[in-house]
Amino acid sequence: MHHLGWWPFFLGMVLAAPVLQLRGEVEGPLVLATPGLLLEGRGAVLRGDKGHTLSLLAPGIRVRGLTVVGAGPGDDFFEPDAAIYLRGCRGCLLEGIRVEGAPTAVRMEDSPRAVVRGLRAKGLGESPGVLVYGSPGVRMEGSHLLGYMDAVYVEYSPDMVIRDNLLEENGRYGFHVMFSWGVRVEGNQSLRNGIGNAVMHGVANRVRGNLLAGQGSPVGYGLLVQDERGTRVEANRFQENTLGLVLMDAQGVEVKGNRFQENGTALRITRERGGNSARVEGNAFQGNLYDLLVDDPEAKAKVVGNRYDRASGLPVPHLPTGSFALLLARQPELSLFALSPGVLLWEAAEAQVPGLRLVALADPKAEPLARETRPHGGWLVLGLLGGVLWWRWRA
Repeated sequence: MHHLGWWPFFLGMVLAAPVLQLRGEVEGPLVLATPGLLLEGRGAVLRGDKGHTLSLLAPGIRVRGLTVVGAGPGDDFFEPDAAIYLRGCRGCLLEGIRVEGAPTAVRMEDSPRAVVRGLRAKGLGESPGVLVYGSPGVRMEGSHLLGYMDAVYVEYSPDMVIRDNLLEENGRYGFHVMFSWGVRVEGNQSLRNGIGNAVMHGVANRVRGNLLAGQGSPVGYGLLVQDERGTRVEANRFQENTLGLVLMDAQGVEVKGNRFQENGTALRITRERGGNSARVEGNAFQGNLYDLLVDDPEAKAKVVGNRYDRASGLPVPHLPTGSFALLLARQPELSLFALSPGVLLWEAAEAQVPGLRLVALADPKAEPLARETRPHGGWLVLGLLGGVLWWRWRA
């Protein structure tokens, strides 16, 4: 036993873990407080209409194959009634769960290393789908959420992993990570949400390999990185958003290897209270109305080695936006003239004659990128409206 350490103890707990098998229709609420309990749903339906329908209040509880229908009516964003509520549920597992008719699917507090896998849930529009608070190391994987205010809302939960989920048609955000560090958001599809996705007020977070597409409202963006330090945005695809990526007061942020395709504005660097420093390298800009807008005269951004469908084939510096676009960032009311013949002619001239472009934030190692598709007219208009409303929304 001395040489085997604690493994025999934990193995004994698993082998001796009690099992609760639900069958058919069961009326909730149901409260479980037995450590290590295995709840097998196997298609059973748990129904509730008061408070949380299923509460898990001990470490190591596992719930599999259960459908939960309904919960209490409380839809306060931060303290909603949930189909499944976890508190003090260290290392718990939810797998293959379906949720219908509840304000929130899963709400967890003080539940480190809990795992949500294969959740299928449709919301009622006012609360988060999965609400995680004060729970380090949580994993959310392979789930599909739609119809919530935010599909996934996270606060004070470092080292969380949000991976391979489909988050679509939510009222505000797909994923919304706040006051956390070391969070990894990887391989998700976040589509057609009301505003977009956000990583805010954190350190060393990583957003990698996601498809962020179709956030087409006037203020819609694929991703907002606000007041972040040392965060990396890598190998994502930003497609058909009004704004692709917004960096606001983002320090030491790396934007690398992303593809910006058919957005109104691909990348916007703006300031609210602090400042911006970012390295924008090795990205591809294709079919965007504007590749880059800068609304921070003191931004310390380094733009180098990107590919643009409007870059010259000559080895000359390239500014990935036109002079009118920079002017529009400061005076959005000029968007009324954005599609006028004179401005279009000026933009076309700048695209052909690199010497006409401004030198600030130029890309000294720009590479040309073949234009495979053309932006749709509707996205052009949304991009222009987004510039105006974003400015006024901030004000």
